[in-house]
Amino acid sequence: MEYGRRHVTAYGRPAGIPSSEGVVVMQRLLLAVVVVIALVLPGSALANPPARTVESFPADFVLSSQQCPNLPSGTTITSTGQTGRSVTVTTPRQDGTTTVFNSSIARGVATDQDGNRYRFLYSNQFRVRNTKAEPALYAGSMVDVFLLRGRGPARLLNGFLAHITTDLGESFTFDPIFDFGDPINFETGAAVCDPL
Repeated sequence: MEYGRRHVTAYGRPAGIPSSEGVVVMQRLLLAVVVVIALVLPGSALANPPARTVESFPADFVLSSQQCPNLPSGTTITSTGQTGRSVTVTTPRQDGTTTVFNSSIARGVATDQDGNRYRFLYSNQFRVRNTKAEPALYAGSMVDVFLLRGRGPARLLNGFLAHITTDLGESFTFDPIFDFGDPINFETGAAVCDPL
């Protein structure tokens, strides 16, 4: 093929250059890029790479209309045997602080008391950072969404965006920015219509 003055083979390589030379050129270019990145990044950024942890978590739940006012009266939705995946990336910073990012996602199947089948999706992400003054306390933001759809009468869509403060253990304090569909009780952290 000919495009302008340059001849190109059907494989996208300039005519007259054997394929092995193209591989060598790409290897040299890749090596040059790696060397430039290593020279530009400060040594401490390379010395403390982020730590990544991947875990499974149970995504079993029972959600009733007594707990969640958005379900039809008398409805109970049950999910058993489901698991989700949680990925946490912990990044030590040059200034002595630490940033933690977590993404937890679960997809699965649930049924109601009449045997109707539903699909659900749960998605929660947060990013927090501590300070030198309070290294055990982290603050940042969280986004959470729960969706339930199926052939039965129940339909749920709820979630929130919130500022959070946490010790990365059992303590989470929520300051909601925006919420919809009654996901949780923001004072206690207890589930309302978001069972996970």
